[in-house]
Amino acid sequence: MAKSLEKSVCKAFANTQRVNLLICLAKPHNVSELLMRCKLSQSALSQHLRILKEAGLVVCSRRGKEMIYKAKTTKVVGLAQMLLDLSK
Repeated sequence: MAKSLEKSVCKAFANTQRVNLLICLAKPHNVSELLMRCKLSQSALSQHLRILKEAGLVVCSRRGKEMIYKAKTTKVVGLAQMLLDLSK
C-alpha cells in the first residue's frame, strides 16, 4: 500500500501543470475558477484533479452544487513551489 501511495505522489509531482495547479490550490477554488486560472480544458483539469486526489495531495468538499478543491496542507504547496523554482 505504501509503495502505491509513493508511486501516485511521484506521478502527481511529475507533471508541471499539476505542480502549478497545486500552487493555485493554496486557496480553495471551484472548478470554474480553476478552469479560468489554469487555462486547461475541463477534461485535462478533471484528470489532473483526480491524480492529485488519489495521491492524497488535494481535498475536495461540496458547497451546494459546486465541488471546492484545496491543497491538503501548506507543506504540499511549499513543495510544489520548490519544484517549480528548481525547474527554472
